[in-house]
Amino acid sequence: MSTFQLDPNNVPMGVASFGTTQIFTVTNSSVQSTAFGANTTMIRLACSSGHCHIAIGANPTANLTTSAMIPNNFSEIIRVSPGQKIAVIKDATVASATLSVTELV
Repeated sequence: MSTFQLDPNNVPMGVASFGTTQIFTVTNSSVQSTAFGANTTMIRLACSSGHCHIAIGANPTANLTTSAMIPNNFSEIIRVSPGQKIAVIKDATVASATLSVTELV
């Protein structure tokens, strides 16, 4: 299981190690990742070339109007549950986008 030292606001500090990484060339249709590993409770997202929208869950579908947006050239760490997946989509006005999803273990 991921182990992080927490700051005074209970926000994780630091990374134990990088696990599996999945790279997506984001399209205009929602695409799902494979399930996160049994020990994954945090993921690192890094977006480049254009923004994208994400959804996380057991069988997620990313949506342009209701899903969280990851800005271009931005990275973020998000809490997840083992076995969940991430779905990603870009809108037609974005020429291209790439999303890197790294499990933190």
